Amino acid sequence: MTQLESIKKLRSETGLSMSLIKEALEKTRNYDEAKAYLHAYRQEDKHDQVGKKGMVVAKIDGDTAILYEVNAMTDFVTTHQAFKAFVHDLGELLINNPKTSLDALHGLKMGNSTVEDKRIQLETIIGEHVQISRFESVIKSPTQHFGMYQHFNHKSSTIVVLEGGSQDHADIIAKQVTAIGALHPVWEKTVIDQILASTLFGKDISVGTYLNDVQSSLLYTSRYELGETMTEHLSCSLLSKEACNIA
Repeated sequence: MTQLESIKKLRSETGLSMSLIKEALEKTRNYDEAKAYLHAYRQEDKHDQVGKKGMVVAKIDGDTAILYEVNAMTDFVTTHQAFKAFVHDLGELLINNPKTSLDALHGLKMGNSTVEDKRIQLETIIGEHVQISRFESVIKSPTQHFGMYQHFNHKSSTIVVLEGGSQDHADIIAKQVTAIGALHPVWEKTVIDQILASTLFGKDISVGTYLNDVQSSLLYTSRYELGETMTEHLSCSLLSKEACNIA
């Protein structure tokens, strides 16, 4: 392999700068040693720090819905095209692989590479550590309806499943879950019971009464808040275990 071929290959695999790759080859003299040198460089720099900024995203495609979170160090990443592209492509991959695990996800193909390779390349581009923190998928039946609420800055996202009613009704409940979740970070009742007992925003009736009026029932809800701990996570399901996957 010529030096130019080595540079191109290392650039493609690591996403690191040309100057750093040339420096690695000058110090090591061959591709394998240069790759090890660059790996050691990554382990020592700030990319290994963990952050709680980033994006949480909800996505629906047919009878499948997903929630997922990608973290970085600063709010800057939410305006960076490379970060947004990675989050978008990850969502497309997850919606087509809803039963995968968090560990297996990193080895899945994303374009001409793997998710893990793309993640590493992204770290170099934005100069921050990037972590796929969690994801959740749910599969509904044809008689059920998904509702989704996505906060404009991707700091909060919610998915609900209703039996009966319509998608419009489900979207209203998803927005309700997001709002009351922010007001009540500590849940003292069963999550669905507390949602049904809450007053529907903009209306003078409870959520339970509203759902009864539209002949619907709440079967599943999950809300992601950016950077939350699992003890703060709002989630409750009356669906079968086969319908849900939490990773």
